[in-house]
Amino acid sequence: MIIEEQGDHLILIRQTDHAVLAGHFARELGNDTFAVPQPQESFVLAATEHDNGWNEWEVLPEIDPVTFLPYSFMSIPTRDHIELYQRGIERVVKVDHYAGLLVSMYCLGLYDRTRATMPGFSAKYIKSQESQTVNDFLQTLRLQQLRLKVDLRADPKMKDYADEKWLQANSLRLEALDRLSLYFCMGPLEGATIDAVPADYHGQEVDWNLQPEGNNSVALEPYPFRRDPLEISILDNGDFQKLVGQAPYFALKYTLRAGSAHMRVHGAAI
Repeated sequence: MIIEEQGDHLILIRQTDHAVLAGHFARELGNDTFAVPQPQESFVLAATEHDNGWNEWEVLPEIDPVTFLPYSFMSIPTRDHIELYQRGIERVVKVDHYAGLLVSMYCLGLYDRTRATMPGFSAKYIKSQESQTVNDFLQTLRLQQLRLKVDLRADPKMKDYADEKWLQANSLRLEALDRLSLYFCMGPLEGATIDAVPADYHGQEVDWNLQPEGNNSVALEPYPFRRDPLEISILDNGDFQKLVGQAPYFALKYTLRAGSAHMRVHGAAI
């Protein structure tokens, strides 16, 4: 769950709704200068379902005894975090091995401590006494990924997509869309940069510069989507009651459009 305080109000956005937005971005990705993700349906499925293990937890979220709010995606206990991602990855693998591999790679990245200092990067904080538990989980993910790669490379239709360079490009693209979705889910919106986004499968990378323009409109340069402007909507649970699942929902609406070629952003990387 993504929790933001705005004045006297709490903005509560489910991880699953955040992931749906990432999936929407994935389906819209691709234009004359930005390659369409391939294999497209597998990539879109991975982006849409990369947090689906949160489904059950968010029906009745546990309360953080420190904040008296539901645990956020950053503060949830590590064992719960591991269990929900194991559940979610297995669900995706059963439907699509390639999508499941991308989600497994995404989850592995959440525990990459070398990237934890990146502003806006959703690395999972772990306590020192949890290190062995986490290391065992990460080893399980690596073995799972190895098995999936072997299966995919034995399939003539999927062999090229399972090449390490291709997988890495898709993994980084998925991560970029996750961060773009978080940018809108974790307002207030300020200028920001999402760096090193693969623009194609030949090694070209770009930095996405985001610049708010007022009226919930944001300019993005270089622009990667097939439609300009792109209207988006995020479900928000705007009133924390006894059970978050009983609270009313409303939509947060934004517009993304292409920025000018010389647009410069002064703000944090995300």
